[in-house]
Amino acid sequence: MSNRTATVDGKDEVQRQGASDAKAVQDACNIVADVGCFHRHLLALHRSGISGDDLINHPVAIAFTSKMVSLCRVTLDRELAAVEAIDRIEKGHSAEYEVIPL
Repeated sequence: MSNRTATVDGKDEVQRQGASDAKAVQDACNIVADVGCFHRHLLALHRSGISGDDLINHPVAIAFTSKMVSLCRVTLDRELAAVEAIDRIEKGHSAEYEVIPL
């Protein structure tokens, strides 16, 4: 399967506003507000007809996702530890996790 490209319409207000907020959020540190903003733009992009792989790979989605990865200090080790913790929590057990300050 080969990769393909898609084009972002810079004249589309939905995409322009998403890009503007995705850029602004790069300096933010409030994960709740960032996720809310991301959600709002994903819904707007989806309602404007962008879906599936085009939505997942949209520059706005990648910029917001990158910020979440950065805020959570995601590494492979931290991701694996989170999956283990989720398994414990799901089974009704306590789980300890590392907190890395901003």
